[in-house]
Amino acid sequence: MLELISLLETSGQTVRSDFQRWFEEIPVAANWTVASDYSVGNKNKKSDAFSFVIMPKHDTDQNIASWIAAFAPKDIKGTRTPSEEFLDYYCSPVTFSYNFLVEKDSNYLRTAITTDAMSSIAKGLREVVADWKSAEPGNEQYYTDLDEKFQLLERELSSKNPSTALLRRVFLVASFAAVVIHLIHEEKSPLSIRWINDRDAMFDRHDGLAFDLAWLLFQIMRRRSGGPIDVLRPQLIFACPLMDGTTKHDEFVRLPDYLAGTLADLRLPNVMFSHPKFPTIFNKLFVDALNNAIVEIVAPTGRITSRRLAFGNPPKGASTMRYQE
Repeated sequence: MLELISLLETSGQTVRSDFQRWFEEIPVAANWTVASDYSVGNKNKKSDAFSFVIMPKHDTDQNIASWIAAFAPKDIKGTRTPSEEFLDYYCSPVTFSYNFLVEKDSNYLRTAITTDAMSSIAKGLREVVADWKSAEPGNEQYYTDLDEKFQLLERELSSKNPSTALLRRVFLVASFAAVVIHLIHEEKSPLSIRWINDRDAMFDRHDGLAFDLAWLLFQIMRRRSGGPIDVLRPQLIFACPLMDGTTKHDEFVRLPDYLAGTLADLRLPNVMFSHPKFPTIFNKLFVDALNNAIVEIVAPTGRITSRRLAFGNPPKGASTMRYQE
């Protein structure tokens, strides 16, 4: 997955500069939230979409949730006409979205992320876990538990009927999350990053391996960057509906839900949609706004390639092709 991550970082170089400009006034050592949702596995859609909305802490969770509930009481499926107030929030100085599109026909890049490839990755990561376990005497139990999760993964991959499509989704979403978390870490040196997800089968697999995998990939990325590492920062907090027994996180998840639902419905190169609500969202957030990024990933011949998609004016410093509506 490190090769995929390196590819995404190369394709997302202008995302980094856009992120810097958008959050220029936000100080370092802040607390951040990343809310993510996915539109995947729908045969009627053109792509599988993975959306992450990045927010520095700018108000209480209760106030933010109440505001979203007032202007977006339903998810994208239940909404016929999105409110202007809700769309304006996406364009405000406190949100930035990072979105990943995977072509539907690839079945989560099955020709590149094969069973053998996933087994090899799991084996390699177990070696990393073993090294870190020896180097961090106070964290033996965590690394022991993480190694057991990877052993479960290896056993499933070697079984007769592994859930390969679901496991590829686990690897993909963990890689995407690691890229997003690393972006915030590199640019803003945060105190904490909270990653909120909607409930999905990929986060139940092997006792939440997707969360651990994202954490592990992020830690590898920061070590590749060089320099001193503060093991206490950032604190990574993982959350999903009712994880703590009470909090549903519906309103926070509604932010990426609108984005993923719209992008999954997008048909290129003609920029067409199946419902009139989608062009309204798309034009406002992906054509006119400067704080929403899309990276497309394909693997037509078994080799993964990616590119940033730009609509309207291309990002500063970009050399990518521009789609015209």
